[in-house]
Amino acid sequence: MKSFTECFASFGAKLPNPQWAVSALAEDDALVISCWSLYFDRPDASTLRYRDRLSRWLGNESGNRLLKEHLAQAVASSLPVRLVVATPLSREGIDAGRDASAVRKKFHTKPEVTGRVVDFDGDSFVIDFQRISE
Repeated sequence: MKSFTECFASFGAKLPNPQWAVSALAEDDALVISCWSLYFDRPDASTLRYRDRLSRWLGNESGNRLLKEHLAQAVASSLPVRLVVATPLSREGIDAGRDASAVRKKFHTKPEVTGRVVDFDGDSFVIDFQRISE
């Protein structure tokens, strides 16, 4: 099992501050983002969709601000998105948006998919991930 920072490094990204950052730009300019496993769905057989709201995240203003900047940049420049999945050992607190730093969680990457930010209104955002064609 990889650590949070190792997951980002596997995509060529270095977190500006591993204590609060949940997104980073990789060496190839892709956005690397940590997404909660709880907020994915499958609108069709080929799409893994992530939906969340920045306003739901409390207690991490620095990480929230950076993610907002990164999402806006991903939309403006059509950046690909790489995925780090955070799986909490308990859902309690996550849905309420409490500070997740104290929540026990596991991380893994999904290198077989790449995403695009398909909707971002400054708060709510949607990222669609598709399997990378070989």
